[in-house]
Amino acid sequence: MDRRLAAILAADVVGYSRLMGRDEAGTMAAVTRLQRELVAPLVAKHRGRVVKLMGDGVLAEFASVVDAVACALAWQQGVARDHDQAKDGRLEREALSFRIGLNLGDVIHEGGDIYGDGVNVAARLEALAPPGGICAARSVVDLVKDRLDLKLTDLGPRDLKNISRPVHGYFIGTGVEAAPADRRAGAPPERARPPRPQQAQGSLAVFPFESLSPDPNDAYLADGIGAELVAMLARVPDLRVMARAATFGAHGGDPWERVRELNIHYVLSGSVRRAGDRLKVVAELSEAGDRSQLWSHSYQRQLADVFAVQEEIAEAIVAALGGEFQRDQWRRARQRSTDNLDAWELVQKARSLNLPVNRESVSDALALVQKAVKLDPDYAGAHAALASILMQGVINGASGTPAEDRVRALAAVESAAELAPGDPMVLRTLGNVWSNCGEHAKAVRALRRAVDMAPFDFHSWGRLARTLAYGGDGAELREGLEILDRILATAPNHPMVPYWQYFKANALVREGRYEDAVRLARLSLESQPRYAGAWLTLANALGHLDRTEEARSAMAQAQRHNPNMTPAHLADQIRILTGGRDTEADRSLSGLKAAGLF
Repeated sequence: MDRRLAAILAADVVGYSRLMGRDEAGTMAAVTRLQRELVAPLVAKHRGRVVKLMGDGVLAEFASVVDAVACALAWQQGVARDHDQAKDGRLEREALSFRIGLNLGDVIHEGGDIYGDGVNVAARLEALAPPGGICAARSVVDLVKDRLDLKLTDLGPRDLKNISRPVHGYFIGTGVEAAPADRRAGAPPERARPPRPQQAQGSLAVFPFESLSPDPNDAYLADGIGAELVAMLARVPDLRVMARAATFGAHGGDPWERVRELNIHYVLSGSVRRAGDRLKVVAELSEAGDRSQLWSHSYQRQLADVFAVQEEIAEAIVAALGGEFQRDQWRRARQRSTDNLDAWELVQKARSLNLPVNRESVSDALALVQKAVKLDPDYAGAHAALASILMQGVINGASGTPAEDRVRALAAVESAAELAPGDPMVLRTLGNVWSNCGEHAKAVRALRRAVDMAPFDFHSWGRLARTLAYGGDGAELREGLEILDRILATAPNHPMVPYWQYFKANALVREGRYEDAVRLARLSLESQPRYAGAWLTLANALGHLDRTEEARSAMAQAQRHNPNMTPAHLADQIRILTGGRDTEADRSLSGLKAAGLF
């Protein structure tokens, strides 16, 4: 048994199981050809050794870290060129891409194979890389950043599955990956802040697509298509995409006026009409300033072609805004969330359910997303939706087995994160689940990365603010309040505004600002009068002010709208959010105790 220090490269094909299910012979031929004609020669050229080929995976070692990084870059760029040049099949041209992980570590050589922690870390980093991308350990980056011209994105310390210690990771820009904005090596880290209106230059707002279908039950199609377009366009280099709800929310108002206030340049709007198995989608791109139309098109297709329609719309928008070069970059970076229409529809239906959170509604939504996961186990959005619904049941007291459902939610969202490690929605869900499982530091890391990657996703900003304000120390509490103030000012029409007001009211209780907490809780209830959580927070703040009768009246409203939202349930939630600090939970609920309600 021989031990030595080596640079390890681990790679695999993105979505291999799905590709095999679609075209087994074609997939195997495509992967084998790339391994033979591109990968093996590149590894040899960079003085490395292919340790083994594992169907969709490759494990290689190098004596030089510089050679390993140079090989990985040439590999990803070579695959991108191969996509452009391939003439013998749609699969190779559009779908085949790799993730690569790099690590420097101690390995054990035995029988031509290599083992050890160094290999395991490389494999886990590979899972974090975006399609067409590279994720490297800090031990690799520290040795090459002054020798190679690299574009780096600092991921910070990451908790990797079955690795005992956090591993500091970096994305290495390849020019062909779906990755967040680059950050140069050595640059001081900057804490992300919610966008202000003047920061929205070069941006696009996507208005909710209007449902014109005769059957109101088909409205989920319009919502789903709009959400998918936001996700696709967010991958366009140098284009900031405003989430649909931020410009067209529950508070009404003119969305065109709102985009002008935010200094947004362009607006994408449209409509969706379903008639049986036929689908008509109309999309329009306009200048935000004068509403002049830049591009418009009507798509009349079979329902099964909905994914192709979404891609065609996104590509047309990119071409209109950025020209051929930017469109070429987007083509390389794009990746469908799923190719299974039935699974996609089930998830959209589950997301569109706008029901009171109770055991029946949670059970109905869970049934939909569980079917979606079975139909397409590689659909990250289905796993993330499963985790979100389970956690909604736990948070709102609608779970009969909260401890078990927390475990199930964590398993589901970790599956989503392995399938789509660079997806901001998945990262937001990951942060939410970790927060509600008592893993505050992990939650904050995931949510900071989510807002770094999607700075106009106000859902993620709100979730980060809640996590900081509920579970953090004094500095984090203040940062959470600052974020809430800014997103409330920047996105006043967002449908999450009542919940952000509720988050802020709870944070103000922590700060001892009870009068302000009462005001914010009442503002929240003006828009969401049936929101039991806000009634409970109002009762708590009133109890601190010795307004006992008002506190009891507010508590009665909380119990009326959600009998499961009890003080005991809230105490359990706070203990988990604060990492089991009983004194913090007791202090947070002392207003209810003062009013004799707990």
